[in-house]
Amino acid sequence: MYSMRISNICVFFAVLSLFVSGTGFSQETELSFKQVVGEAFKYNTTVIEAQEEINAQDFNIKASYSDILPSLSFNGGWTRSNNINQAGQTYVNGIQFNTPYSNNTNDNFNLSLRGDITLFNGFSNYDRVKGAKFVRTRLVSLLQKTKQDIVFKLLGDYVTILKDERVVLIDSATLEDSRAQLERVKAFVEIGTKTMTDIYRQDAVVALNELSVEQAKNAYNKSVADLIFDANMNQTRSYTVSGAEFPTEISNESMESYLERVSNTDFLVNTAIKNRYDYKAAAQNLDVLRINYDIADNAVLFPTLSGFSSYDLSGNSFGNISNQRVFSIGLSLSYPIFEGFTLDNQRQQTIISLRIANDDLLQVRSQISVDIKKAVLDLSSLVKQVDISDRSLKSSEADKIAAEEQYKVGLTTLLDVNTAEINYNNALITKSNLVYDFILAQKQLEYLQGLIQY
Repeated sequence: MYSMRISNICVFFAVLSLFVSGTGFSQETELSFKQVVGEAFKYNTTVIEAQEEINAQDFNIKASYSDILPSLSFNGGWTRSNNINQAGQTYVNGIQFNTPYSNNTNDNFNLSLRGDITLFNGFSNYDRVKGAKFVRTRLVSLLQKTKQDIVFKLLGDYVTILKDERVVLIDSATLEDSRAQLERVKAFVEIGTKTMTDIYRQDAVVALNELSVEQAKNAYNKSVADLIFDANMNQTRSYTVSGAEFPTEISNESMESYLERVSNTDFLVNTAIKNRYDYKAAAQNLDVLRINYDIADNAVLFPTLSGFSSYDLSGNSFGNISNQRVFSIGLSLSYPIFEGFTLDNQRQQTIISLRIANDDLLQVRSQISVDIKKAVLDLSSLVKQVDISDRSLKSSEADKIAAEEQYKVGLTTLLDVNTAEINYNNALITKSNLVYDFILAQKQLEYLQGLIQY
C-alpha cells in the first residue's frame, strides 16, 4: 500500500507538472545543487572580497623582497647660484684691504647613481618574506572555509525545498483521495445507505486538504526564494530543483551501516583536524605570529649591517659634467641601545598575541570535537526515529484501510475514516522529513570533517 501510494504521488506530480508547464510556467529553470553552488561562488560578495585579499597579498609578497634585494636610485640636479658682494673694506691680520664690487653667477650640474643593500639584520628580511607567504596561505584557507560555509548553508536551503516539495506531493495525493472519498459518499447517499451529513463532513475535509496543499505550496515557493537569495541568483526568474543528487530510497540497514562506520568519533575528529580549513587557518595564524615574534626579537638582539655604493658626476655645465667624478663604497652598522622600550614592547605584544592564538587553536579543536560528537548523536537518533516512523506508517496505513472498509459496511463513521487518513498523511510526511533530515545530517558530518567539496 505504501509503495502504491508513493507511485500514485509520483504519477500525480508528473501530470501536475505537465499541466503547469502548459499554462504559462514553461520558463522555469531546473537547478542541480552543483549549479546552485557554482552560481553562489561566482556572485557571493564574501568570496569575491576574500579572493581580492589574496590578490592584494600577492603584491605584499613582492614588496617584502625589498629588504632582501638591493635598491638602486638615480638622482640628477641643476643649481644656479648668484653671489653679489658690494665694494668695501676688509681687514686681514690688522691690514686693511679694499674689496671691489662683484656679481658672479655659477651653475652646477650633478648626476648620482646609488645602490643600497641590507647585508644582515638577524635574517628579519627573510622572515618578512616568509611571513607574507604564511599570510597568503592563511587567506586561502579562510577562503576555502568561507566556501564550505556557503555550501552547507545552501545544502540546508536545498534540502528544505526537497522536503517541502515532497509535502506538496503527499498533501496533493491526500486531497485527491479525499475528493474520491467525497464521490463515494455521494454514491452511498444516492442509494440511501448514508446521509447528507456525511457529504457535508467530507466536503469540509476536502476544503481543509485544499488549504493544506495551498499552504504547502506557499512554503515550497518561499523555500525556493530563500535558496535563490542565498545563492545570489536572478530573483526575477522561476526555478525548480532536481532531487537526483539526494536520493531518498535509503533502507534502514544502509542507515545503520553508515552509523556504524562513523561511530568512532576520535577518528572523525582527527580527520577534521587534517581537513578543516578553520583549524588550518588558526594554525597558520600561529605561524604568522611566530614569524612576527622572530622579527621583533631580532630587532632587539642583532645589529643591522648595510652596504652602499654611489657614483657622482658634477660640473659647471652639462657638457663637462664628467669633469668631476666621485665613486664611493662603504658599510654602515647600527644597533639600537635604547629607544624608550619601543622594541621590547613590540616583542612583548607578539608574545601575548601568540598565547591568545594558541588558546584560539585549542578552542577550535575543542569545538570540532563536541560538534562531531553531537552530529553523530543526531544521526543515531535519526536512525531510531526513522525506524519508529516506519512502524507508525505501517500501523496508520493498516488503520486507514480498515477504516475505509468498515465505513463501506457501516461499522464505523466517516469521522473515523478521516482521522485515519489524517494520521496516515502525517505519518507519510514525518517519514519523508526524517529521511531528508538524515541526508542533511550526513552532509553536516562531512562538513564538520572538512570533507564537503563542490
